[in-house]
Amino acid sequence: MKEVDTSSNLNSRIKLFADWLNNGGVKTIWSNHLLEDLIKVKFRTDGTVDESTVSSVVRAALLAYEGTQWTPPHSSIELMTEYETTLQKALFFEQVMIDTKEDFDSIYEEHKNSESTLYRGVTEAKWRIYSSLQRYWINEKLYENGTDYKTFIEKTISNAKKQNGGILEKFFKNNGISPENDIAVLSFLQHYGCPTPLVDWSNNFKNALYFATENVNEYKDDSREIDKYFSIYHIEEKDLISTSLVSLVEKGISEMEKHVKDNVIQNGQSEGIEQTEMEKFFGRDRLKMATKMLHQNSLIKFVTKIERLITFPLTYFSDINEENDIQFSLNNSMNIINQEGVFIWNSNPFKPIEQVGNEQFGNKEDVIYRFSKCYNINKKLTDYVKDKIRKEGINSEFIYPDPNLIAKNSFEETKASC
Repeated sequence: MKEVDTSSNLNSRIKLFADWLNNGGVKTIWSNHLLEDLIKVKFRTDGTVDESTVSSVVRAALLAYEGTQWTPPHSSIELMTEYETTLQKALFFEQVMIDTKEDFDSIYEEHKNSESTLYRGVTEAKWRIYSSLQRYWINEKLYENGTDYKTFIEKTISNAKKQNGGILEKFFKNNGISPENDIAVLSFLQHYGCPTPLVDWSNNFKNALYFATENVNEYKDDSREIDKYFSIYHIEEKDLISTSLVSLVEKGISEMEKHVKDNVIQNGQSEGIEQTEMEKFFGRDRLKMATKMLHQNSLIKFVTKIERLITFPLTYFSDINEENDIQFSLNNSMNIINQEGVFIWNSNPFKPIEQVGNEQFGNKEDVIYRFSKCYNINKKLTDYVKDKIRKEGINSEFIYPDPNLIAKNSFEETKASC
């Protein structure tokens, strides 16, 4: 297990440059002088470069290529981009490379029972964290149809509530969910394949491993280094509290408490009750409870509308903590429940979530900000990882529960036991 080497030294530059050369870079070199000098580079038995064999021309080329990897991938409404190297990816993530079963077992034991961390598994370490709607918006050039991003999202929600005679709206109402809760609608659509601005995360490390290994591309020895890995991103839930919808609702409740208190005192005085008595009866806890009863539902409805969500670059919401009475009705499908799904909202139509996060939180002087931590896991370990989580009951039937199959299996198992 090792952290990604971001040091700037001759050996690391040679390794970086060799990875580029071996994957097509050599075809772009136009200088015969450089090619001749590259052939002369020699290595010691321990794998380190013999510095005396590295010419000034080669050193200049190494520095030039390294400089390209200290620049983020281009972000554009017209093109999705990827990370070329783990060095370039290090601009946004703290990375650890997992290359052995022992290394994997170590992180597995550390994270398998965690309840306060968000995880996201992806099949390619080179991929940036785009939402499903961003991928469609960019690749299918939906921005060319004359509809802006916000309006497109609002139309998707409106159309969802009209389908099949308005069944989704009826389903929500019958289950105590407000159809006016836009993120409840989006979370439902997200888990049935509709592109949305929501980015899926999970409170379960094993679930993230399932998604990361579900469709891993075949491993190739001659691939670029970054192509040899899939990734598990992880971020502490506490680090997202300041951007969570719960904190916004709680802030709104706190701001409303004074108004509730003033109204209570005023009404009490009209009934001949002294202000001191009213303040004594309505202590801090009772006042907060009264405010929640009066205003919590309307505040949730207010903050979950697209017209307000779109003003937040990033925000986080979850219904995992059942002890918190501020809930957003996200657990509206069996998929979300089994996957222990939580969401991060990205309002930008083309910037990946890590770039928006760096722009939003990384402006403090003398502070190196990274959106999250990341394990890059060697694809050679894919079968080992799959076997590990399969033994824990994490498979496709668990991740994507089928109501028809549940009904069928219930009857078949009962019949077999009789």
